[in-house]
Amino acid sequence: MIMIKKLSVSLLVGILCLRTGIAGAQDSSMEENLARLLPSNMQVEAIQEAPMEGVFEVTAGNQVLYVYSVNEFLMIGDVYNTKERINLGEERKNEQISEAMKSVPEEEMIVMGSDPERYVVVFTDTDCGYCQRFHQQVTELNEKGLQVRYMMFPRAGLESDSYREAVSVWCADDQIQAMTIAKSGGRVAHAECKNPVADQYALGQKIGIRGTPTMILDTGKVIPGYLPVEQLLGEAGISVN
Repeated sequence: MIMIKKLSVSLLVGILCLRTGIAGAQDSSMEENLARLLPSNMQVEAIQEAPMEGVFEVTAGNQVLYVYSVNEFLMIGDVYNTKERINLGEERKNEQISEAMKSVPEEEMIVMGSDPERYVVVFTDTDCGYCQRFHQQVTELNEKGLQVRYMMFPRAGLESDSYREAVSVWCADDQIQAMTIAKSGGRVAHAECKNPVADQYALGQKIGIRGTPTMILDTGKVIPGYLPVEQLLGEAGISVN
């Protein structure tokens, strides 16, 4: 059974009765319908009202769901603010990722660039083609004032060659040189030490990282994929001239 944060039925009904004529049906059916539909290992962590009338925002696992429930029917989908032209689910997810990044000290990242105007955190895999392409432009990004802070996310998991290579990069005497060698298709000397690679991979899974590179700007904006230099700098608000 899904473990759902219990809300006061009387409070919910009171609120919804003011907002919709079928408040009672919505309140009484949502928990039961979610339990029927969601996987047994997908725990519901929070439920709150959404800005759209009659809809609730449900945080479950690493997902933000917008839910409307009546009787045995359940609708899950995106909610948009058309005036501001934003997807509320994406905005909420980005906020959660940004908050998670604040828990990771800079000392647990591989940092390229000093005295930055701005910075970007990048979940990376040494075997990822677009990660390798991104790495080739890091020097230029640094020169324009954007520091790069790498976190490891070996997509194949903790039993993979990518994971072992990520550990070797982290444990190298010169991490940046080792990262460059790995992302150029070279062989990094095997090394082991106390390292944060497994923790970074677990964090990435928790916040819903699905591919690499995934970039999080210091503003909290999440970029799920590769961008060329000028576009990334533009997203960071850095002039390319």
